[in-house]
Amino acid sequence: MKLLFDCTELSYYCEESGHRAGVFYVALNFFNELKKQEVDITFHVDFRRYYFMKNLKEFEDIPLLEEKSMVNRLISKILYLTRNFPYPIYYALTVLARFYDKYLYRINKKNLEQLKEYDVYFSPFTPPSKEIEAANLKRFRMIHDVIPIVEKGMSKNTKDWHNKVYNSINDHDYYVTNSEYTRSDVLKYFPFIKEENIKTTLLGVNENFAPKGTSADFKYVFSLCTMGKRKNVIFGIKNFFKFIEKNNISDLKLVLGGSTWRRFENVLNTELSHIDRSKIILTGYIKDEDLPMYYSNALMFIYPSLYEGFGLPVLEAMKCGCPVISSNRSSLPEVLGDCGILINPESDSEMIEAFEKMYYDSGFRSKCIEKGLNIASEFTWERCASELLEFIKEKTV
Repeated sequence: MKLLFDCTELSYYCEESGHRAGVFYVALNFFNELKKQEVDITFHVDFRRYYFMKNLKEFEDIPLLEEKSMVNRLISKILYLTRNFPYPIYYALTVLARFYDKYLYRINKKNLEQLKEYDVYFSPFTPPSKEIEAANLKRFRMIHDVIPIVEKGMSKNTKDWHNKVYNSINDHDYYVTNSEYTRSDVLKYFPFIKEENIKTTLLGVNENFAPKGTSADFKYVFSLCTMGKRKNVIFGIKNFFKFIEKNNISDLKLVLGGSTWRRFENVLNTELSHIDRSKIILTGYIKDEDLPMYYSNALMFIYPSLYEGFGLPVLEAMKCGCPVISSNRSSLPEVLGDCGILINPESDSEMIEAFEKMYYDSGFRSKCIEKGLNIASEFTWERCASELLEFIKEKTV
């Protein structure tokens, strides 16, 4: 089997940005495991990211399908050469590239001709190009969630990036979801998909996530996420302070890992102007190799998200021996189970009670840690990739 692997997400490998989040790591781990299982892989990338991928030495042993269109190469080259320009300039160029992609892009016959030698196309996220759609390939794609649809609905006429993702879903391709909850949501919002054409394979967790034998200089509660509304960060912060004030706790801090968006800083200054900011530590982007230390040294990990397709940070925390308080919404109960505390992410009292249980009941914390380590060990990328391959082989016979 010759597999064409959409590596668009991998093209962000050397960028410390919001792109190196959950979807990126899923793509990276799928690739690593498929490579271990000796699948014949060729990379394919969105034309805008062609030179970004072409210049990554980390993947130079894998062939990259050549971009034959001179116009596509020129646009990619411009984006690559201007990647470190001031943000307004680079953003304007990306908008122009999107306009071209949506309204002016034409199928390149030479690109299409190359695809004849491949059997299967797999994308960990990115929607297929027009050439991929036109080629005679079995197409498999991962759907991580339907959050944009749940949050604001979707119109065929909107120009949002996520609409390109969801508008390309059809009744003849095959799909993989990362949780049963996401699978049920996909079937709900895309009822034309046949149930037998969509499979759930729960994600894995990297081996570098493990308990680290170090100790922090102070006690802290940890949370890792982008600061969007869906992540419910304000709820977590507000109830952290209610908890420490109610119990007269003076030596506990809240460490928030992830992008510290300017808008979030403004929210802190307005909605939570009364809090003691010295008890909040905003780390910004945390490097992969440092994350296990943050999990391992935390008193507990909180993740009160309103909606998750999977919730990989919860699994990472469990693997590092960190007890978890998580939302009881969407896919999160599938991941955490009874290894921690599931709370209503809109109930202040439940959140405060969960803080108190984790903080004061050391026996309960120890049980959560033990259970979490045992369950997390079952979530492997090897199993995940093997299930994907089984699904592909089943549908390509």
